[in-house]
Amino acid sequence: MRRTLALVLGLGTLAGAAVPAIAQNAYAPAGAQFEARLDQELNTKHLHNGDTFTLTEHEGFFHKAPPALKGAKIEGHVENVSPAHPGHGATMNVILDDVVLADGTRTEIAAQITSMKEFVAHMHLLRDSAIIVGSAVTGHIVAKRTGMRHGGMMGAGAGFVLATSMKSDIVVKKGTIVHLKLTRPVSAPAG
Repeated sequence: MRRTLALVLGLGTLAGAAVPAIAQNAYAPAGAQFEARLDQELNTKHLHNGDTFTLTEHEGFFHKAPPALKGAKIEGHVENVSPAHPGHGATMNVILDDVVLADGTRTEIAAQITSMKEFVAHMHLLRDSAIIVGSAVTGHIVAKRTGMRHGGMMGAGAGFVLATSMKSDIVVKKGTIVHLKLTRPVSAPAG
């Protein structure tokens, strides 16, 4: 019994010495998932490359932040910003740079946004349907008055082309909850 206990204690000591340094000063492990609230609106109509934004840790129902990240602010910036215009959809890359912990400690963060639906241009099915139906009715009326045939179909086709060429900007409202997953541990800053 004493030999087994000594062996277990000896292995435990060795295992503790073999723990990598990053795990000993990590604030949060890789793979941790949590939620954050966007502190200002992101709109491709008004943003420029390099514009900054912040997210504040939010106590989520399903994803609880690691204790060290409670009240933290995540700082980031946008790149590849392009507003929408006819025939071209909006683009925006969101880059997460640093995390500022509640005690003021600033360190790098490597995380991915796992809730991407907020960061894509919205489809306007009702608007597009109204354009197509309105164009079909207009085409029918014009064809009827000019004695042409298939005006409704031609009008609907023209409406479809118009509706598909109309693109929307990416708009993420202030207060939007964003789901994040750490891809590397959040560790104490070097130095």
